[in-house]
Amino acid sequence: MRRPNWLVLIGMLLTLNLVLLLTPQMAVDLSPLPTPTPTATLIPPTPTRTPTPTATPAPSPTPTCEPGHWETGSVLIPTMGAEIPYRVYLPPCWNPARRYPALYLLHGYPYDHTHWDQLGVDEALEAGIRVGRWPPFLVVLPGFPDALYVYTSGGPGSVEAMIMEVLIPSIEARYPVEPARWARAIGGISRGGVWALEIALRHPEAFASVGGHSPALSVNRAPPAYDPFTLAQEADLRGLRIYLDAGDADWALEGAQRLAAILETRGIPVRLAVHPGGHEDALWARALEEYLDFYAEPWRRLGR
Repeated sequence: MRRPNWLVLIGMLLTLNLVLLLTPQMAVDLSPLPTPTPTATLIPPTPTRTPTPTATPAPSPTPTCEPGHWETGSVLIPTMGAEIPYRVYLPPCWNPARRYPALYLLHGYPYDHTHWDQLGVDEALEAGIRVGRWPPFLVVLPGFPDALYVYTSGGPGSVEAMIMEVLIPSIEARYPVEPARWARAIGGISRGGVWALEIALRHPEAFASVGGHSPALSVNRAPPAYDPFTLAQEADLRGLRIYLDAGDADWALEGAQRLAAILETRGIPVRLAVHPGGHEDALWARALEEYLDFYAEPWRRLGR
């Protein structure tokens, strides 16, 4: 006999409950699942490039140029039928396209036209011009026979005439120097100092500056027309720069002081310097830079 369906259903439910009671570990947990913690994805770091330093270019060296140097030459003196020698110092970075001032330096006696070179004027100029102490300029060292240099005093047939009429025109024709008063200076030592003063005081329109270094005025026996003492009292010396010096033990000091006093009495500016030492090369060599400072002063505006 077949059982009714509802009895079968009740039996199945009872069986199921009995199973659940006997096996609790199999209970189903219907609570919501926890939100999983996200796992970080490890991304390898991108390496940082160390910038390559830009090399700083080395400064270009200051352009170099040829050092100063001497040239030798001579000029014919028609009245003598002979030539007189000279040396010309061309400054460092010599540029024939440029015009330069010129300094004429006369030697002492019994020296010759190499006297200033022996004192070191070229080495002093080289150093001073390169550091900008002085602008570049030419130096001319003429030489004369003793008969002319020692035994004449000025005027026709003398050192004065040779310099004014022959030497200066020849230098200004051969070299690119300014043919103007402001660009010329003249100076000398001992007997050459007397000649430099005689020439400049008789031709002040031709020179910007004159220097008498231990000038041998006390032993000079010139006629009044060529005597620096007389010329200092009478000549129109406006615009001429004058420098005198001697040693404190120099027999030429008295003459330099006397000439300076005459000029000061007339209100003519003059520089008088007294250096330690006598009438000797050592004094003039030590004073070289001071001499060059004086001569180059009006030319500083020219620059290098």
